[in-house]
Amino acid sequence: MNGRLTKSLLTTVALVALAAGPARAQSSQPNSDDTAAPPPADAPAVTPYPAPPGALPPPPEPLPGNGNGKRKVATEEMPRPAEIPTTNAPGETSFARTPLKVTFGPPNNAWSFTLFGIVQADYIADTTRSYDEPIGAVLVARSDVYEGTVGRTMFSMRSSRLGFVLESPTMGGVTPSAVLQGDWAGNQPGNPYPVSNGTVTGPMLAESPFHNSPTFRIRYAYMTLRNRIADIVAGETVDVFGWQSYYSLCSMSFIPNQVSSRNTQLRVSRSFFKGAPATIDVALEAARPVQRDSQIPDASGALRVSFDGWKGITTPGNAVTIAAPLSFSVSGIVRQFKANAFTPPPAQSSNYATGWGVSFDAFVPIIPGKNADDRRNRLTLIGSYVLGTGIADLIVSGGNARFPTLPNPAQASPPPTYVQDTDNGLVTFDTKGVLHTIDWWAAKAGLQYYAPARFILSLNATYSQSKNIPKLYPAGGTEIELLGSVADRTMYGEAALFWDATPAVRFGLAGIFTKVRYLPQGGPGGPVNEPHNIRGIGEALYIF
Repeated sequence: MNGRLTKSLLTTVALVALAAGPARAQSSQPNSDDTAAPPPADAPAVTPYPAPPGALPPPPEPLPGNGNGKRKVATEEMPRPAEIPTTNAPGETSFARTPLKVTFGPPNNAWSFTLFGIVQADYIADTTRSYDEPIGAVLVARSDVYEGTVGRTMFSMRSSRLGFVLESPTMGGVTPSAVLQGDWAGNQPGNPYPVSNGTVTGPMLAESPFHNSPTFRIRYAYMTLRNRIADIVAGETVDVFGWQSYYSLCSMSFIPNQVSSRNTQLRVSRSFFKGAPATIDVALEAARPVQRDSQIPDASGALRVSFDGWKGITTPGNAVTIAAPLSFSVSGIVRQFKANAFTPPPAQSSNYATGWGVSFDAFVPIIPGKNADDRRNRLTLIGSYVLGTGIADLIVSGGNARFPTLPNPAQASPPPTYVQDTDNGLVTFDTKGVLHTIDWWAAKAGLQYYAPARFILSLNATYSQSKNIPKLYPAGGTEIELLGSVADRTMYGEAALFWDATPAVRFGLAGIFTKVRYLPQGGPGGPVNEPHNIRGIGEALYIF
């Protein structure tokens, strides 16, 4: 392979990094990286593979001569799309795997196809009947309902994934590539567990097809165009808000209270001062409007400062271990809402509100390592703090907030119905019919210890709270039927242990504790319900 082809392929791989990122979306949330599932387990595996939704790119590696006797260094742009195979950095040999890549055509005009994926089996036991496989933004069932007093066991393969990368020749200074990936956690005609937070939401459906014949869905579908001026991403991938997934925690679950989102978007990014002690990455994104009737796309921007001389080992999600530099990031988002007016019957007008969010993130290698293979007694800390309003879908939270029913003082039959054109949990109306965005703040911290014999110990904690939910859902009024089902805070804790049996096989065990605080019944001073759930997970992964 000549120098030009090598340069072309490495440049393309770095560009693919623009798009991505385990969440793990494992949730049933339409916008989360999986219903949440991530959110669960994301992405392929060890060293050579990319990380879960939005993993960090590998360290720069030397490139062949450029024709004038000089050598260049590969650039490390934005997070690599979660599970995209890549080449190894120098020294990554003990547990490296070669990507399943095929190249067609002459060296100076070559196309390539790379297949990647993960076969995943989850064995889950809960002390309540609160969740499906993912946890995400779902609340623990109240302790005073039956579902909050009995447990549930699930065996599932719905988080298994399959994808491919297409790379094409550089033309006119632009290097194109495309990524398409899907999993088996898609929406199906019904859910076998129609009880949510103690409320029956529908008839019981057959469980067998839900678990054994799940629906395949698209997780990532985007193309990247890289050139000397800026890198462009078009399609569905993770958002730049929270600079996903550089700061994703190592986990077997789709973690609540952690930024995790993916949308169809148009993104432009660029790196500055590559090769200097500190590199600055900047990205701007226009994404699918959170409410299509608002007419205005969500607008996001992100700034990240990284120090390549101080690297740490990390596993964003559950399947890929990589090396990443010490870094700090700040990102923000602005979005608009135009909800149908809340009057009986709804008037032909709208109420306006603006949502916004700011995320501060840090990746700190406490005991640094040289590369993804340097995993003996390494320690890494990841932390984030997010503040905003109207962003529950982005931070995998929401407190089960919903629109109240319309008042019916005349006792009309049938009663008037409010036709909402906005997803639940983002905005709501007060007792006077005025639209408000719902405020949230969230924090997370995660420690990852890489022990000898290819063991990984991960400890995670997250928390979120809304200060205006109690004011928006007081006792009485139109929201009386929501009392006891809306929560203003959620807590999450996890301890996980992984072991890499072979370069393609990883096993894991985890214990997870979740707790929520429901609004007092009867208003301030009323009884408070704070149920909790304990989950045990066993996991087996085959990564290719």
